[in-house]
Amino acid sequence: MIKSILSKLFGIKQEVKTEDNKIVCGCFKITEQDLRNAINNGASSFEEVQAITKVGTGCGRCVNGNKDLVSRLLLDKKIDENQVVCGCFKVTVQDLANAIKNGAKSFEEVQVITKVGTGCGNCVESNKELVKQLLAR
Repeated sequence: MIKSILSKLFGIKQEVKTEDNKIVCGCFKITEQDLRNAINNGASSFEEVQAITKVGTGCGRCVNGNKDLVSRLLLDKKIDENQVVCGCFKVTVQDLANAIKNGAKSFEEVQVITKVGTGCGNCVESNKELVKQLLAR
């Protein structure tokens, strides 16, 4: 509302995607943009987004759908920021996505191509999940 008032006063046009204004939690009128804002402000899991926004804490019917949505939004952020996901070999999310784009169909195949997780091994489990998400896209 404040942005709307400021835009009228100063002639600032807002660019807001319709899908971002879609209510994803009826109990608290939480929008997709609210979830995105929580992620952009540092939330890195559904539980953290939930703590910030209260999404799914009313009746609970939207929890499963919003867990999937938050997972997708977190993945989108990792891809957009091209985060390093393996410090030993400086493997980025884009490296993983490119391996899949070029035909890799499993974590093991991505690992052979990118060397992700073959150094210290600390990132193997998180990258298995990331590759699983990328393969599902």
